[in-house]
Amino acid sequence: MVTVSGPVGSGKTALLRAFARRAVEAGFVHLSAKASRTERGAAMGIMGQIFGGARLPDDTTDKVVRLLDDAALTAMLRDRDDESADRVDVQVRRGLGGALLELAEPAPLLISVDDAHFADAESMQCLLYLIRRIESARVLIVLTGTAGMRPPWPRLVAELLSQPNCRQLRLNLLSPEGVASLLADRIDFGDAEPEFWHRLSGGSPLLLNALVEDHLAVSGAPDGPPCPVGVAGEAFTQAVQTCLYRGDESMLPVVRALAVLGEPASPALLSELLGDACPSAAGGLEAATETGIVDAGLFRHPRTAAAVLDAMSTHDRIELHDRVAHVLYRNGAAAVTVARHALAARRTEAPWSVPVLREAADQAMEQDDTGMALDCLRLAERSRVDVGERAAIHAALLRAKWRLDPMSAERYARELMPVAHAGRLRSDLALMLVKHLMWFGRPAEAADLLDRITDVAAAEGPDSALAVSCVRARFGYFYPGAAKDAGTEALPRASTLTGVTGKLRVRTANIVEAVQRGGVTEEAVADAQAILQQYRLDDHTWESIIICLETLVLAECLDWAADWCDGLLQEAEDRRVPTWRALLSALRATISLRQGNLPEAERYAHAALSLIRPKGLGVFIGGPISVLLLAATRRGQFDEALRLLAMPVPDAMFQTPFGLYYLRARGRFQLARGSHKAAIEDFEACGELMVRWELDLPGLAPWRTDLAEARRGLDIAARHLAAEQLAKIGLYNRRTKGISLRELAATAELKQRAVLLRDAVEELQAGGDQLELVEALGELGEAQQALGEYAKARITTRRAQQLATRYELEDLVSARAAPGDEEAEPAQDPVIEELSDAERRVAALAAQGHTNQQIARKLFITVSTVEQHLTRVYRKLRINRRSDLPFSLVAGLRNTA
Repeated sequence: MVTVSGPVGSGKTALLRAFARRAVEAGFVHLSAKASRTERGAAMGIMGQIFGGARLPDDTTDKVVRLLDDAALTAMLRDRDDESADRVDVQVRRGLGGALLELAEPAPLLISVDDAHFADAESMQCLLYLIRRIESARVLIVLTGTAGMRPPWPRLVAELLSQPNCRQLRLNLLSPEGVASLLADRIDFGDAEPEFWHRLSGGSPLLLNALVEDHLAVSGAPDGPPCPVGVAGEAFTQAVQTCLYRGDESMLPVVRALAVLGEPASPALLSELLGDACPSAAGGLEAATETGIVDAGLFRHPRTAAAVLDAMSTHDRIELHDRVAHVLYRNGAAAVTVARHALAARRTEAPWSVPVLREAADQAMEQDDTGMALDCLRLAERSRVDVGERAAIHAALLRAKWRLDPMSAERYARELMPVAHAGRLRSDLALMLVKHLMWFGRPAEAADLLDRITDVAAAEGPDSALAVSCVRARFGYFYPGAAKDAGTEALPRASTLTGVTGKLRVRTANIVEAVQRGGVTEEAVADAQAILQQYRLDDHTWESIIICLETLVLAECLDWAADWCDGLLQEAEDRRVPTWRALLSALRATISLRQGNLPEAERYAHAALSLIRPKGLGVFIGGPISVLLLAATRRGQFDEALRLLAMPVPDAMFQTPFGLYYLRARGRFQLARGSHKAAIEDFEACGELMVRWELDLPGLAPWRTDLAEARRGLDIAARHLAAEQLAKIGLYNRRTKGISLRELAATAELKQRAVLLRDAVEELQAGGDQLELVEALGELGEAQQALGEYAKARITTRRAQQLATRYELEDLVSARAAPGDEEAEPAQDPVIEELSDAERRVAALAAQGHTNQQIARKLFITVSTVEQHLTRVYRKLRINRRSDLPFSLVAGLRNTA
């Protein structure tokens, strides 16, 4: 007798078939049987299969049939749980054994039983009787069985293996070299080494052949895509299920549990999870590992888990997920981990379910998995909870929904309003609701709710009271008119606070108050940059970050604002938060517009309107619409401008700075179309609001120069407006200063006009607005031409045209050709030859309109070095300002490159 053992799928059956085929070719008579788990209780089932293939005389056949029936009937009457009892009478065993020995007389006899560990005990007693009496008879018995599996008759196994004529053979899974040998003639490895196939299959011939079959099925498809190496399909799924249903009884529940868990688990956790459903979790895990399905508690192939779950009923999956959730909760697993299984089970009956789901939602939001957070909160919403708990759930849903689409969050805001008015909403949640009301243009309701919260927050403690004060400051920032008379409580110094959130709130509120009180100061700009450097985007910081970016825009520190905004936009995109992206895109559009980059401004503004529904932007919609309206006006696309003006905007937007942007953009459109009176009305309305709000900042909206230009179109004296705007400019706003100087130059006498325009060019170059710079250069060229300075006019005009080409502004700049412009490029100025290579590079970039900071970044040098180079260039060329730099510097740089 030979016993062949090994893991499921190791090739035992294939080996047995190959051996039997050779034995028959050598003259053996082969009688076979295949045991099955489902037929294990059928007494004498294996012996019936063996004799079913035997060619016996008729009288012997009748005798064998009678003996098999008698043995089966006797087994039914005996205690099947008593392993020590003989299940088959001696006469039956003698009769059946004698019949088999008679078959071996004319020719050698091979008896094979595949999957013998599933054989019935009665048949195994008969085979054991035969094995003891083989002696010199020409009989070979081969039994195959899965290693590690315990048959229900261990005493019989012990007797079988103790026979002197018994030999044991062990089959192991294939090594990487064995895998390579098996695959050598079947597939082209390509870039995948045999170790890769071995890692996926664990060396199991069954799983490996299935993977090869799936690979060939896909790669052999005509005109199909390239086949990914290690693809798993129907054959692999079937092979996995074969392993599970033919292996150890403990393996199936263990593998199912691993598939549902989605992560490695210890035998102790598996035992707790499976309970009575699994005799031995450790044995099942070991069997799954030996089979090649699992390695270190993880499935070797990612398709395995799907194959296991596909074979489970929906009810079984739900029940197992529910048990997993309970066990993981008892073992202190992370809330997100527990919640995933609670979501799969869709049950919230346990008392811990809702708190865990809420905690998991918070964790998911921190990990930017907003979809997971919403799933948890929706399931929690279905449970029976009190009013306060339900309000907290709705507040969390409001926060999560706002990230994806603020419009979809409106439902939860409506649910929270009655609770907040009844004073049953925590102050932090009520403040979040206030911010939502501010967003959607409901300042009266926001102010009323703020007043209601004040007393509640004071009772909750100083932190809550501080939060209310900071939100009041932000309310004053977004709605300066509505909050003007309300006043704000004195805020503590940020340095005296210990909490991170409290420090940020106070620092932001101080920036807002400083800007409202005295305009953009150096300290406000420094504080804004410090906050941008220290804080990451999240649900608590986004408002502060937006305010800091807008502070830099108000100061017209456009390069800094663009750099910060680009980094934050990338972060918002990486973290998949559309509302943050829309907000930052709208702000980036404003920055690009003020830098004179119309194509970039339009691209960002369109992005802001497409990332979320335009109505979902609330009062913030004024930003991107104003940018697109100004760009369309500049391009002369009046039909597009009218379409933008037809878009609905909230009435409350005109109580915010976004309304100022909108009024100014509409006024610029009216002015470009020749409707000077309508333009004057919009510019005056803009100015009246800014004065009434005590927010008359040049960087917010240069309404005075706009109004002066409109009045000039009607021959109304307005030079004093540009002078007033110049007087209000402090340390920053060099861009607005340049715009104001241009307006002053428009009504100045010729010589003074050229001086003012040179000053305007200098300021606009420093301010970074390329569009305004191009127009100022064009006007300067015209003034120089009128003064008879033809060489300077030619250089200035060419510089304007070159900048217009770089920033795609050719259609916005009329051809201001100076006399002699058609002539060949003048010869190189000998004085320029005296400049060093470094000085030429710096001077050429300065002539193109780059600021010192931009030049420093491009050439990887410090701003101080740029200033030193320019000082030497001015001295060598005997000029006083950037606008006097000759155009030949740019051409020389191009020729050198």
